[in-house]
Amino acid sequence: MTTSYTRSESETYSLASAKYVASKIATDLRQVQRYYGCPSDTDITDYAVEAALLSHGGYVDKVIYGFQRNGDWILALEYTNVNGTLVADDRAGGIYRYADTDGTVFTSFLYYTWKWSQLTGTDRDDFTELLPFARTSAPAPGYTGGYHTSDRTYSAHGTGFTRSTYRPL
Repeated sequence: MTTSYTRSESETYSLASAKYVASKIATDLRQVQRYYGCPSDTDITDYAVEAALLSHGGYVDKVIYGFQRNGDWILALEYTNVNGTLVADDRAGGIYRYADTDGTVFTSFLYYTWKWSQLTGTDRDDFTELLPFARTSAPAPGYTGGYHTSDRTYSAHGTGFTRSTYRPL
């Protein structure tokens, strides 16, 4: 008598998957902290929670963390959300460590997806209550004196972020 087994697996981008991918962002930010003195531990935790929740909901298109001077990015980590097509999952880190951040401020800028704009005001408000901090509208920062490199991919079950670093020349 022959016994056969069937295994079926459905991979979905769960909240646990989103937290895993967000932990890679947090690791990058901890390396930024080590090299440049900020963001704070609390801010890193809050950024990771925000990234996980917004990513899981499908509400983040891109989020940028970095240093600005006079409204322009000097050094920035840009995470662009990619749904369902990612296969690589790189190791976090590899942060550029020689930027002149004197006179800069560390900040973050978030671009929402069309799915976010489709939420009703009440649904958006309810979701925003889950986030660790409130974002305000602001003009998008510019870029000056540097260049972008696509350098990492962080994913789980095909969904996650590609990272691009904007760094000085």
